Amino acid sequence: EKYNLFEQKHWVTNTMSAAPAFGISMHEGIAAFRIAKRDGMKYPEAYHTGAMALVEAYKKNMPPDSKSEVAQDDKRSAQNALRIFTGHCEHYEPMGLKYPYVEVPFAMLLGQISLPPKITSTPPHPDSPLNVGVTSLEMRTVDVIYVGIIDAIIEWQAVQFVNDIKTTAWILNQNWLDGFQMDQGMIGYTVAARELLGIDTSRALIHGIWVSAPAKTAKGKKLDDYFHTKELYWDESQLNEWRQNTLNTIQDIEMRKQDGKWSMAYNEACNSFGMCPYRPVCSSPPGAREQLLTMDFHKAIWTPLEDERLQKIED
Repeated sequence: EKYNLFEQKHWVTNTMSAAPAFGISMHEGIAAFRIAKRDGMKYPEAYHTGAMALVEAYKKNMPPDSKSEVAQDDKRSAQNALRIFTGHCEHYEPMGLKYPYVEVPFAMLLGQISLPPKITSTPPHPDSPLNVGVTSLEMRTVDVIYVGIIDAIIEWQAVQFVNDIKTTAWILNQNWLDGFQMDQGMIGYTVAARELLGIDTSRALIHGIWVSAPAKTAKGKKLDDYFHTKELYWDESQLNEWRQNTLNTIQDIEMRKQDGKWSMAYNEACNSFGMCPYRPVCSSPPGAREQLLTMDFHKAIWTPLEDERLQKIED
């Protein structure tokens, strides 16, 4: 049902929740820092550039209630965002990381899917003895374009990795980090880096960032413990398997679009990442949903293929 409301009906919430807005702001600050480093700035200047970008991104993205005075001690306050950003820069700077690519949007031909026959009819021909139309069955082959944005390509100890930054309020334990081995996006980014950027890699690095307020006692976690790195690897057979699985999933979605029957999740997906924005709609009586949509959402069409930055890949 979420796909139906977002992709088919183009309903987008009027307000972004604090968790993803905080993550986006952190991404923008770190990206600005990395670009400055890539372009030759020394650490102090690059840090200042990233910090200013973070502050501006925070003002732009965070919902109003997260910026009020009562929220200043919250883990997602502006002051804490800057504290965590500083800790991130200081944690990774001694590793000598290089950033040949930062914030790379891409559009990749993933493959093709076959859809059921499309019934087409021609009108009756006046010279036909029976004066009847002709019905033809035509199988459809559709190109599948996979789009996304790679956070960075990192060079570390002479090895290149696809990198993704993950912010979370969950404590960064091994189970959380291991979960990215089956992450749809990370494998897709790795395939895109190989095919579009020519990066010879099957490896990725997750940079996990724990979003937490400062410890209130000496026994609490030190700032440097907020950051964890997870190295991932997929062999050729796993990358190929991901491609086919993704094509199968897209084919299932296209089939569902034809019959128009959409199911609600009724599971933990409704509460993931600080709650699905459509949960208030789905949990209300069917007769009240249209009014909720018109009150709390607006129409907007997502057009990733129109991102002007894609030209950087095509040039």
